[in-house]
Amino acid sequence: MTRAVDTKKAMNYLAKADNSLHMAKIAIEERAYDNAAMSAVHSAINALDALTVSYLGKRASGAHTDVLSLIKGIFSTAEYQEIQKQYTSLLSMKNASEYQPDLMDESDAQKAVKWSERIVSKVKEKLKGLETK
Repeated sequence: MTRAVDTKKAMNYLAKADNSLHMAKIAIEERAYDNAAMSAVHSAINALDALTVSYLGKRASGAHTDVLSLIKGIFSTAEYQEIQKQYTSLLSMKNASEYQPDLMDESDAQKAVKWSERIVSKVKEKLKGLETK
């Protein structure tokens, strides 16, 4: 499922991605590891929304994994596979960090931030390339 979004709003999603990533790093400093993971997950979700809105004028609005079919044509096969792996790894932390009684540890939080940083970085590269076209 997708939802049409004005392409002029794409950078708002990127700002949300940057803000969430920033908060994830603060959460690690404060030893709030579940919050770090949650923020990292939401950072990646917003970054990929920024990309699909910029390129396609729409974002995924069903399951969080729906965005993967939208980005497939935007990235090279190798880039897509890398992002898919990082994104699905992040999503596997979403339920645990938000809804389960067990707490995340520092290692989990650090991994989540690392994966999110990589996704945000790749999205920014693609968006920069879009501006030059």
